Amino acid sequence: MLKLKLAILCSALGAAITGVVLCCSGITPTTALSYGVAPQIRSLSARAITEAIPALPSLPQQGAEATEDSPEEPSTEAFASLPVFEAADFTVAVPKAPDDANAIVTKKYASSLSINNSSSKEIDIDALLNHVPDLDLSGEGPKILIVHTHTTECYNETGQDWYTDQPTRTTDNSRNMVHMGEVLSQALTERGYGVIHCQKRHDEDFNSSYDRSLETVKEYLKKYPSIAVVIDLHRDSLIDSQGTKYRPTVTVNGVETAQVMFLMGVGNNTYPHPNWMENLSLAARIQREADETYPGLMRPILIRGLRYNQYLSKGALLVELGGCGNSPAEAEAAAKLFAEVCVNALDRIREELE
Repeated sequence: MLKLKLAILCSALGAAITGVVLCCSGITPTTALSYGVAPQIRSLSARAITEAIPALPSLPQQGAEATEDSPEEPSTEAFASLPVFEAADFTVAVPKAPDDANAIVTKKYASSLSINNSSSKEIDIDALLNHVPDLDLSGEGPKILIVHTHTTECYNETGQDWYTDQPTRTTDNSRNMVHMGEVLSQALTERGYGVIHCQKRHDEDFNSSYDRSLETVKEYLKKYPSIAVVIDLHRDSLIDSQGTKYRPTVTVNGVETAQVMFLMGVGNNTYPHPNWMENLSLAARIQREADETYPGLMRPILIRGLRYNQYLSKGALLVELGGCGNSPAEAEAAAKLFAEVCVNALDRIREELE
């Protein structure tokens, strides 16, 4: 009977001490399990929380009534409530999206060597791949020109999966397409190709952007006749009618990378485009190189019955580097990989032309 009384006393005393310590630390069974706030939570183990609580005081000795059967250390059974807390997942709040926020959704678009053709022309992929683009990649002088028709396009700098009034354009060249052009230019240069990167802003008046970049490209081609490839580097705008932005990504060597897309014009009856076959053949060869080296890097080639100033060169490409939902880091990673596959394709073309 004496042992039974001692056990009951120890149990009651232990529970009381545990309750006092937890409450003094601001944690109770009710509040501790209600920390979670939708939609985003981060787990913090009960052990991490209890380790921050001061050590529990030792139970007093039982004096003369203690027997040899009494444990030298307090029994863990006296703290009957502790296993409940140790098994629980405590959570802390992460700021959630406001009620008026729109979503940014990660999406991996279908890749491989495929096309989305909205033009009236019939496109034969095999014929494009078998054709050797008529590019002069020999001799001295710069071979690649990078321009930005929509210079001020920018990315999702917060990295969040929601947005409210997030800007899609900025005149800060460290955050817009000028920066991405610098990343691409450096990567191409490191692989042996002379590059000119035009940082001129063409979209101060958005409606006249292509007229302005047209004149810029003409000037550079006249000044540097060695230029064989013209890359108009853009950031795609992937937003649906509900305001949802899409973030096209693929994981390459463990790195989240924006997907890249060619937007190629083939002209129409009103605006002829004599170089569309050369342009599209070059795009298809780069796409094939990317699919073999980094599957999923490229989205399907989008073909439209317009020109996008591509009629000025046999090696003209409009490149969409990710979308408005991508982070700058994802776009930078994509630019470096695109430079690699672009150079590999150009090297093969140069060998075939020799």
